Amino acid sequence: MPPAAPEGARTPGADLPLPPSRFRRRLLVVMLLAGWVPLVLLGALAQGALERVLSVSVAPVEGVLDEVSAELARRELPGDALNEARLNLAQAELARAALVRRVPAFITGLVLLSGAALTVAAVLLGRALTRPVSTLTEGMWAYARGDLSVRLDAPEPPRDELQFLLGQFNKMGQELLSQRERLKSAEQIAAWQDVARALAHELKNPLTAMKLSLARLTRTDAATPQDATRITEAVALLQEEVDLLMRMTQSFSTFARLPTPRFQDVPLRPLLAEVCALYEGTSPVPVELLPGPEATLRADPDGLRRLFGNLVKNAAEASASSPLPVRVALEPMDASSVRVTVRDGGSGITEVLEGPALTRGLFSTKPGGSGLGLPISQKIVHEHGGALRLEPAPGGGTLARVDLPLTPPAHV
Repeated sequence: MPPAAPEGARTPGADLPLPPSRFRRRLLVVMLLAGWVPLVLLGALAQGALERVLSVSVAPVEGVLDEVSAELARRELPGDALNEARLNLAQAELARAALVRRVPAFITGLVLLSGAALTVAAVLLGRALTRPVSTLTEGMWAYARGDLSVRLDAPEPPRDELQFLLGQFNKMGQELLSQRERLKSAEQIAAWQDVARALAHELKNPLTAMKLSLARLTRTDAATPQDATRITEAVALLQEEVDLLMRMTQSFSTFARLPTPRFQDVPLRPLLAEVCALYEGTSPVPVELLPGPEATLRADPDGLRRLFGNLVKNAAEASASSPLPVRVALEPMDASSVRVTVRDGGSGITEVLEGPALTRGLFSTKPGGSGLGLPISQKIVHEHGGALRLEPAPGGGTLARVDLPLTPPAHV
């Protein structure tokens, strides 16, 4: 069962922008232009051709009829047929004039009707062509949010290239999901191997001491008879090693039960001042918070106190033999992140430690230390979407650098 999202934290992919939907509109515009432009041009050509045909005048025919009428009058012949021809010609002229007036409206109506049919066809065809693309877009958006369980509706066997892409997308998602599970299993195995290796290393010393103490208690040769002092020393050593094992067990239990972060707006400088004041009384050297700008970030205040408390405590203990104070500084990196540095005056480290190196081995150089201070700090920084880095400081000592975003990213 996946862990619950921390209170105040955003779910993965919550801030991902919705995929743009301009492809369908662009395809529709292209198809409409490809249909409407030729249609309008053809309509204009047809209108021009009809107007040229209908522009033929009957005036020359009327002139001929006038000559024929004069000839019939000269010969005193009846002109009934001629009059009927004149009437038919006048009706034809009226019909031609009416057609000339109606041709633009007819052509316009025909173009509009054809354009409406073309638009409907373009919309339907555009939907049919873009539906697989939209489906792929939705699937990719789901994958970007981290949901690899999404499967698209892909017919089998595919009938075209787009349906083939849908099927391949489903296969890719299944393979990614399988690889994620394999990677998770490999990480868990590697983590258990690290824990087993660290436990074996940390338990070896106290168990060896306990074994030697038990050997002293059970040794019964004449040269070294048992006495109360030897027994007391052996029992004291056993008690000391048992206490060490109990402290280690408690540290591991605390690490396993770190509380879920609760994100809220946190003024960082007052929090750092509180941490410095807390360790000032017990530190062998002064703990100073250098002046600088204010910063407010979205974070878990308890987690930050534990994080910077660990770093200041380690720095103070490392500086026990140095007159230099522990210096804590806060500075902005850019508009979206800040950096906190903790510098000590101790012997320092020989190489840069960051990322997995901070949690590998669970080492500790302090008596009774569990080696979990840095892993706990690294876990808290990771929960806030930041980075922790330890490096040799110029002039000696160790510089711990914590980079934190003002707002945790969505994947945290």
